[in-house]
Amino acid sequence: MKYIQKGNTPKALTKYKDTTPGATFESAPKAEIRIGLLDEQGWLCAYCMRRISDKRNPKLAKYRTEVEHFKSQYRHPKLELNYKNMLGVCNGNADNEHQLVCDKSKSKFDRTHDMFVNPLELLRIKQIFYTTDGEILSDNEQIMHDLDIILNLNEPNLVERRLQLYEETRKKIRKIRRSLWDKPQTKKSELEKLKSAWEKRYDNKFRPLCRVPLYLIEKELTKS
Repeated sequence: MKYIQKGNTPKALTKYKDTTPGATFESAPKAEIRIGLLDEQGWLCAYCMRRISDKRNPKLAKYRTEVEHFKSQYRHPKLELNYKNMLGVCNGNADNEHQLVCDKSKSKFDRTHDMFVNPLELLRIKQIFYTTDGEILSDNEQIMHDLDIILNLNEPNLVERRLQLYEETRKKIRKIRRSLWDKPQTKKSELEKLKSAWEKRYDNKFRPLCRVPLYLIEKELTKS
């Protein structure tokens, strides 16, 4: 999970709210909302950081980006048209045999639970870390509960994808460290370049799962 900085409410949504008596999310301009969310999030799911897009998922007959209400519509109906409460998320594995994740997993708890972890709050994101076996964890019990139980982000296939990226990044860091062990400033410069490559958008898109390598690189930089 990575920090998301919200942008302005899409003009189409503002116009819809201002001109439609009894406006509801059901008939809101979802195409414009999706594009706004994709642009803010760099085309990554707000929870698992996998690639999302504006294309349709033929298996589910819906778009590959779904509009998620961070605070559920059931528990917070007054926020259903509040853009600050909206996130773009993946289809949550609903199109395959894997366990449900992200908002598809969260929906089981929407009537009883408001999440503590929040991709819109940098402090919460800074309390998340990744392990050598690909798990996403936190020492904060409330955050951990949300990551592991509510969002099911330690689903085996997600763990495997993070593990692969974790190991690839660790190899690159080791190579830099070993080749430049006697040149601390150059080593730091190379780590900064690697960090910048993962922070950068390519065609306005972040690279999937980018917080995993960034976590490792930032951790190594603190030792420099």
